[in-house]
Amino acid sequence: MERTVNRPAVDVGPQRARPGLALLLALLSVPGSTIAWDLPAGGLWIGLPLGLAAIVLGVRARRELAGGAGSRIAIAAIVLATLAIGQMVVYLAATSLG
Repeated sequence: MERTVNRPAVDVGPQRARPGLALLLALLSVPGSTIAWDLPAGGLWIGLPLGLAAIVLGVRARRELAGGAGSRIAIAAIVLATLAIGQMVVYLAATSLG
């Protein structure tokens, strides 16, 4: 015999927007992609994950806030992380071609 219990779903944690964390990760992706470039695999293993996490958190925060307080911080995090990743791509292309 099988019994199913009808219970409401439980939220493990509230979904909160974190534009400040996105900006912190974006700021850390810049030295992670420039200063750490001389390490093995360069900024690809430090700056790239930080930049991607900043973009994901920034997009989620921007979507949840929708013009509210912190939306500009989320946009700044997205732009900064995108520039850091773009700089890595340009530098990687320039070193492989030259």
